[in-house]
Amino acid sequence: MLIFYDLETTGLNQYHDKITEVCFIKQIMLEFNEEKFITLINPEKTIPPIVTKITGIDQSMVVDKMTFPQISDQLLHFINSESIDKSFLVAHNNDNYDRIMLTEHFKNIGVDIKQFNWVFLDTLLIAKKLYPQFKKYNLKSLCEQLGVSTLSAHRAEADTIMVKNLYYRMLLDLEKETGISLKKLIENPQVVYNYYN
Repeated sequence: MLIFYDLETTGLNQYHDKITEVCFIKQIMLEFNEEKFITLINPEKTIPPIVTKITGIDQSMVVDKMTFPQISDQLLHFINSESIDKSFLVAHNNDNYDRIMLTEHFKNIGVDIKQFNWVFLDTLLIAKKLYPQFKKYNLKSLCEQLGVSTLSAHRAEADTIMVKNLYYRMLLDLEKETGISLKKLIENPQVVYNYYN
């Protein structure tokens, strides 16, 4: 099962900053049925003005929202589908940021995500391996270079949709690069993970 996701946060320190918004878009392989989990989150700390300027999320938008501990059970239930053996969580710069931030937030409430069968896929690392000639690898630049529609960046849902569309666009080039059929790449995200690891 593929789950595309993005986190908005109060800053870039994964150990001290807090999540302000999440979007997770789940796709059951072959069916392409989508389910979404989107919510603003009260970070229980002040959102810096520079972050509000980038994301558009200010204190008034999150003050009455649930905290991460309050939404954690619902989020875990969303990711850990009873009928699926393994979940592939796809984000941009996943290995250096989103995965670490998510891991820390769960760790802070006593949940070790290593107990789950989660594999983290990073569209940034796929792009760096697949397109070594590119000069920029941020999400918006990659979408522009590959003809993927861009949305207003730095909100969780918009960024997650761009990650999803970028991922499937890159699979077209990965098929040419590896000779592995698009169908197999879509059905077996582990093959994609193995490509850049």
